Amino acid sequence: MKMIVDSGSDLTLSQIEEHGFYFLPFGIVIDDESKIDQYEITNEEVLSAIKNDKHPKTNQATMEQMINVFTEIAQNKESAIYLAFSSALSGTYQTACLVKEQVKEDYPDLDITIYDTFSASMGLGKLILDVQDKINESYTFEELDQYIKDKIQKIRHLFTVKDLKYLASGGRLSKGQAFLGTLLNIKPLLHVEEGKLVPIEKYRGSKKLWQAIINTMQQDNRDFSNESIYITHSDDIEEAEKLKALMESSLSPKAIYISNIGPVISSHTGSGTVAIFYYKE
Repeated sequence: MKMIVDSGSDLTLSQIEEHGFYFLPFGIVIDDESKIDQYEITNEEVLSAIKNDKHPKTNQATMEQMINVFTEIAQNKESAIYLAFSSALSGTYQTACLVKEQVKEDYPDLDITIYDTFSASMGLGKLILDVQDKINESYTFEELDQYIKDKIQKIRHLFTVKDLKYLASGGRLSKGQAFLGTLLNIKPLLHVEEGKLVPIEKYRGSKKLWQAIINTMQQDNRDFSNESIYITHSDDIEEAEKLKALMESSLSPKAIYISNIGPVISSHTGSGTVAIFYYKE
């Protein structure tokens, strides 16, 4: 069983190559110049453009990319699972379903199962890595299917951004306009609901925000001893490290991993974003 992943997962090229994933990179457009995520543009370049008052735009994986990948899988007579970026944030899932039917016209035995994960960043990345672990443990397809459907319902995204205008201007923020504010040191807490980015509450200062995150996590899951937590950040390693230390002392999880938010997601969040991903009970 092979895995197909896309840029919405925030997996690095080294992780993708290490696990042998098929990769569908998105496009990032700055000043009318389109570049391929991770191959032709880095996270640092995206953040630099944003700091210079440029507004990167992103394009989903193209039909041509998908046709090439799906055809290669068919020709290799492989079975594959595609855990796709949330359909509420991108048209990638819908396009993949169309391309699958198109490729099946030439390759009727094409064996690809596509899932709308309703997830993003390392919420999706965590799910992908965990499913790959189950593949390595020789799970049957029926076991994998049940595992994926269960975890899609349980994956939790909590995050804060320095400036909500990037999410709002890109149309990625649901129910968000009334949430926008300019008060000094106000920190928003958001999550993902039915695949969309939704505000939860606002806090004055990082300490109150981090404690609210810990409280939410304790309500979601009483025992993190067997749980791996992922923290991603966009040019804010200091706050990510602070949050990690607080989680270690308060939750005692199995492991905590910190990584950078990738170029595509950073294009919509800007710098100063910190996000946390784990499974609810």
